[in-house]
Amino acid sequence: MAELRPCYAEADWAGRIEYLNENENYYYSDGLELVELAEGYAHMIMPLQPRHMNSRGNVHGGWAATLLEQAAGKAALSYGSFVVPEQLSVNYHDTCSGGVLHAVAREKNRGRHLDIFGVDVRDDAGRLIASGTVTFYILDEKIDVPREKRQREDDI
Repeated sequence: MAELRPCYAEADWAGRIEYLNENENYYYSDGLELVELAEGYAHMIMPLQPRHMNSRGNVHGGWAATLLEQAAGKAALSYGSFVVPEQLSVNYHDTCSGGVLHAVAREKNRGRHLDIFGVDVRDDAGRLIASGTVTFYILDEKIDVPREKRQREDDI
């Protein structure tokens, strides 16, 4: 029997990143990946694919908003409790037609029940594509993910 990894709460930051990436089916299939995590902070990337583009050949705003919300969510999860999104506000500044988008989420305010994050989404050249604010409700439920390494269908 393989040795179990530490639980989420006891894992180091690299371990927490591994847990979150392997247990998030929603964004994994579209190339979104958490690459940095710290308390109240997350950096995610999204390699743009043809299906992410609108009819003009630019990244669809919905994908930029998805990346923005997911990055904020991972920053909120850094504390070890599950959260539920309450509010999302997105501003679109520019567009891009390829490369990798980078979303950096930073905590702005954490209360007893609400956590608020500011997020910037930039392209490879550092141009601001979208920015926004996401508010989460903090649940009293601690994150508990499988301690056995999960194998995905895409990895087989």
